[in-house]
Amino acid sequence: MSICAFYNADCTKLSLLMNSHNYNEILHYLKLDSVFYSRSTLGGDRWGIELPVLENTSMFHIVTSGSCVVDINGKHYHLRTGDLVFISRNCGHSIKGSEEAIAIDLFSHPIKQVSNCYETLELNEEDKDQTTILCGIVRVSHPAGAMLINEMPDIIIMRQDEHMFGSMMNEVVRLIAREAAGDFIGGETVITRLSDVLAIQAIRNWIDSSDSFQSKWIKAIKDEKIGKALSFIHNNPGVIWTIESLGKEVGMSRTSFSNKFTAIVGDSVLNYLTNWRMNLAAMRVREGESVDLDFVESLGYKSESAFRRTFKKIIGMNISEYRNQKEEPLPGLLD
Repeated sequence: MSICAFYNADCTKLSLLMNSHNYNEILHYLKLDSVFYSRSTLGGDRWGIELPVLENTSMFHIVTSGSCVVDINGKHYHLRTGDLVFISRNCGHSIKGSEEAIAIDLFSHPIKQVSNCYETLELNEEDKDQTTILCGIVRVSHPAGAMLINEMPDIIIMRQDEHMFGSMMNEVVRLIAREAAGDFIGGETVITRLSDVLAIQAIRNWIDSSDSFQSKWIKAIKDEKIGKALSFIHNNPGVIWTIESLGKEVGMSRTSFSNKFTAIVGDSVLNYLTNWRMNLAAMRVREGESVDLDFVESLGYKSESAFRRTFKKIIGMNISEYRNQKEEPLPGLLD
């Protein structure tokens, strides 16, 4: 059975989304790598949790029952059942039962570790008014996905009635709530995967309305000519691209294409191409691939020595140093 047949109530919206080359190009690289998840059941409105800064990650909170207040960057955001907040660059913030509640450091609370990447917290269980919140810490490893995260506002809020697929997303929230309320076999896996779906949904909503933000990369992807050129670069990094050949692919002269690319993207064609290749290389090195002639040819280079020199120039260290260091953010493609 097709997705559309299964979710026939939202088939039209889904079809429109999946037929959009621009959305597919952006979302193709948006794979969330799970870092950590937690489920908190909190009674009353006097509780407060201060969350630490976790470098190079994003965080989201989904309210599956009750309500809460998220304090971040000096502002209060009130969330109710079904609402989601996505914090793109994970900065310190707090979650509270009310604006007046005092937030206490997360690690001072009675946390129960269920597994290496999942924990639970229960406070004021005797109180009849309960709020349940699912929190996820994720990382986007692909360079394009990481760049998308970097261009987002610090915080994205998706209200229950703003879900792109309407009732289908409400059912996802209810399913998460059901799993969180019980102790089912495989419940941790179900909760984390469904939570990822909602987090990506929030990002989709932002992309759909991103014209109101100064997001160079998304505007470039959405442009008919430049978006097509970026697609060629992204999907074919091993091709020996030139400004002229890319311009020809999108039906533009060399000069017109170069000028428009720089104006929209904010970087020259060849600089963007080089940065894209090196960020891809860094991701693959991190995943354990060996750097040999086949590797460098897949990224448009004919010699290992030329590739290694460029890698060190762009990434800031040689391949062995990069492979052995702790995970750090990749240089931005548009820095």
